[in-house]
Amino acid sequence: MKFLSSRLPTRKQHPLRHMRLPLVGVALLGSLLLNGCAVMSAEECTHADWYALGQADGAKGRDRQYLQERISVCAKAQVTADTGRYAQGYAQGLQQYCVVENAFSLGANGGQYKGVCPAAIDPQFRRRFDAGRAIYDTRQEVKRLQERINDKERELTQTHKDEERKLRDPKNADERRRIQRDFEQRHHRLRSEIEQLDRQLYRARDQQYDAERRGRQHQ
Repeated sequence: MKFLSSRLPTRKQHPLRHMRLPLVGVALLGSLLLNGCAVMSAEECTHADWYALGQADGAKGRDRQYLQERISVCAKAQVTADTGRYAQGYAQGLQQYCVVENAFSLGANGGQYKGVCPAAIDPQFRRRFDAGRAIYDTRQEVKRLQERINDKERELTQTHKDEERKLRDPKNADERRRIQRDFEQRHHRLRSEIEQLDRQLYRARDQQYDAERRGRQHQ
């Protein structure tokens, strides 16, 4: 049995679908990782090279809140942060991070920009980052919708199997009609949900195509 008689037309493969994005540098890759642990240990506070810490934080695009967390941790260990040395290193690290040519890749790879670049660079960096991030976000939406469609189609397939199993030995004609009616309602609901998701997916692919087209000028 054909579960879905017609599906919405699929857009031809977008010319930028497999566009290769420039690889981000080591510093930018670090900014994509979420730090789930404490910013540093009490022992690290004791032996900290605050210039190196500042340089590392700047190179990863971390904002000033990260320094405040370091200060807080070290204060509990009765260690005073050398904020002067940290600031010097941080400024050096930002020079590595705030390279306009890297902003697009940072966004396209799902990174975050916390507005840490100097005012003279920020607008251009942000424009390129936003262009890349738009590609990432639309790709994620397409992926999410496709996964939901796949789930619904698997559910639809399973309902047909369940229906066939229950109809093998109905108690009587009334029972058979009840089973068929119940499953037909389930089939109709699932087909409607799949068609709605198909329409959303079609629009999402349009948005992805537009984002990738606009992104070319920022590479």
